[in-house]
Amino acid sequence: MRVSMDRFERAVRDALQSIPAEFQPYLEDIEFVIEESSPDGLLGLYEGETALGGDWPQRVAIFKRSHEDEANTWEELVDEVRRTVLHEVGHHFGMDEHDLPY
Repeated sequence: MRVSMDRFERAVRDALQSIPAEFQPYLEDIEFVIEESSPDGLLGLYEGETALGGDWPQRVAIFKRSHEDEANTWEELVDEVRRTVLHEVGHHFGMDEHDLPY
C-alpha cells in the first residue's frame, strides 16, 4: 500500500496527539521526522538521551515505506504508525525493548 506524504504525516501527527496531555511536555524537545525509507527495514528509530536526563538531542524517525509495506489498508497503517510512535516515545522515557508493549 502506498499513501501520500501528507496523508502519512497526518497519521503520525494524530498518533502524537493521542499521547495523554500529562506526557506532552516531555515530548517538546524531541524532533520527530518522517523519512521515506529505512535501509534496514526499521519502522522507527529513537536517538538521544531519555527524558530522565542527559544533554544529547532527541530525535525520532518514522519510516514511511516500512509502514506502507506492513499495511494492507489505511486502518492497518494508522494502527502501525501509532504503535511505532508509542514504541519510540517509550524509549524516550527510558524503556528497553523488552519493556515495551509493541
